[in-house]
Formats: sequence, structure tokens, C-alpha cells
Amino acid sequence: MIVFIQRKSILFLLLIWVANLFLSGKIFAVDPADEPVKSEILQGIELTINNQFDQAIQIYQKLKERYPHHPIGYFYIAAAIQAKMLDAENYSASREFNQMISQSIHLADSLIDSGTEDGWIYFYYGSSLLYRGLMKTKQGGWFSAYRDASKGVKYLEKAVQKDSTIYDAYLGIGSYKYWKSARTNFLTWLPFIADERQEGLSLIRKSLQNGIFVKWIGRDQLCWILMDKGDYPEALEIASSNCQAYPESRFFRWTLAFANFHIGEWPRSYELYQGLLSDARGMDDNNHFNEIDCLVHMAEISAERAEWTKAYDLADQALKLNLDEAIRKRAKNKLKKALEIRNQAFAALEH
Repeated sequence: MIVFIQRKSILFLLLIWVANLFLSGKIFAVDPADEPVKSEILQGIELTINNQFDQAIQIYQKLKERYPHHPIGYFYIAAAIQAKMLDAENYSASREFNQMISQSIHLADSLIDSGTEDGWIYFYYGSSLLYRGLMKTKQGGWFSAYRDASKGVKYLEKAVQKDSTIYDAYLGIGSYKYWKSARTNFLTWLPFIADERQEGLSLIRKSLQNGIFVKWIGRDQLCWILMDKGDYPEALEIASSNCQAYPESRFFRWTLAFANFHIGEWPRSYELYQGLLSDARGMDDNNHFNEIDCLVHMAEISAERAEWTKAYDLADQALKLNLDEAIRKRAKNKLKKALEIRNQAFAALEH
């Protein structure tokens, strides 16, 4: 009887040990840099870049089912959902996004609490917080978004402390450092506000040179940072290269259209916005926000070229769209610009 109890006790302790190993990820550890996971993630990223969001989600759903206790599948599903919402400027899937990203954060947190030393777990924890922070900015929660972003960067920094080969983490760290400094540039004279823009830019370039999964999204982010710095020639070069590699990608065409617009390349910019306008009008979930953006930019280009009839018509189209109140509020400045152009065009046509 005593031997039986001892054996049961040993068995019970063994089961606890196995459970702890399972929870800490030591048995079912996932290394995203290993095959076939690496190729599956990259395939999903490529589909996302090409606006094929549902197909990307299907791939990531299989990752989630294969590794239900790891954040990897949940994170990439959330990333694809977020990309789909950003593409259409329609945030009706926010609840689904929040469920996936919250589960990614919860699982990463649990694995870290159980003692895992896997740098990729810290990467997905930090990245999940950054993605959630971005979504909060879209919904006006600026303070909460900043809190998520600053916490997320700390976990990304821990990721590279745990594993210096996780270069993908430097994209999030670098982007945060640059934009935080860029938005508080007027405060850099204070002793506790450092200007980290150059450091942020260097970290982004380091990530692009050595990272596994961030090449294309990082190149696009770099374009926007370069344009913020006023370095349009390099931004235009990278944006053009991105579009050559992925000509169907709306993400890259938006960036290229904006870059051409700001250097006064009116024919190319107009052509790109015209294509994006056609895409926006063809979307099932078109809420007219992207439509307004295209119409106003095209109206501005027409006004710059003194094509007043076209400028009037394009601005008028933007102003006559049937908008719900939330979109009208978000597009307030664009609609104000459309009204200015229409009035300017009307005055020019009168003379």
C-alpha cells in the first residue's frame, strides 16, 4: 500500500513536471525561423501585402490550431485582420482583432511567467502590444495606445537581450524611437527628452538588413519616416521598388502615390490615386473614406495644373458622397480641403 501511494505520488509529481514543461514551451517550443513555420509565415505575409487577407488568415488559422498554447498563430491572425481593416479604413472587425491580439498577449505573458527564456515569446508579446496600440490610435485612445507602445518596446528590447539574432524586433524599437522623438521634437530642449530619431532610423535599417519577416513592411515604414524627414528621393526610390516587387499591393501604391504627390510628380501621382480610387469603389466594405482621400488628392493635382473643370468635378464628387457621421467626422479636414478646391475652381471658371 505504501509503495502504491509512493508510486502515485511520483506519478503525480511527474505529471506536474510535464505540465510545467508544456506551459513553459520547452516541449512544444516554436521557432519561427525554422521550417515549415518560417515559410508559412512568409507566405501569409506575401498574401497580406497583395491584399489577399482572408487567404492569409486561413494559413495562420492552421498555425493557431497546431500551436494553440503559443501566441504565434493568434498574433499573425490579428496582424492580417488589422491589415484588412487598414486597407479599407473600415474597423468593423475590431472585436475579432482584439480577441486574437488579447489571446496572443495572454499566452505570451503566461509562458514568460512560467519561466520561458525564448526570445521569440518576448518578440510576440511586444509586437502584440504595438499592434494593439496602433489600433487604439485609430479609435482615438491616444494615452492607452502610448502605454501599450512603450510597454511593447520594452518587451522587444528584452527579446534581443534574450536572443541577439532576433533582428525583426529592431523594426518596432526603431519605429517607436523615431516617431516618439519626431512628435515631441519641440520638447528636446528639456534634459529628460532625448532626440532618438537617428538611433531609431539606424535600428530600422539594421532590422531590414538582417530580419526574417519584416523586410517589406519595414521598407514601407522606412518610406514614411524618410518623407517625414524630408528625404523624398530615397523614399521615392524605395516606394517604387516596393511597387515593382508587388504591383497589386494597395499598401505600397498608397505610399508611392503620396511620395510622388509631395515632390510634384503630378501625372504619376494622379495615375496612382486614380487606380486606388477604382479599387476603393470596388470594395464590398467601401465606407468612402479612401474614396475621399483619392478624390481630394486628384482635385489638388488638377488645381495645380489649372485644370479647373476637372478639379471642380472631383472636389464636388467628394462633397456629395453619402457618409455616415463617423466617417464624416474622420474625413473632416479632407472635406474642408475639397470645399476650398471647389470654390477655387468655381472662381477660376467664372473668369
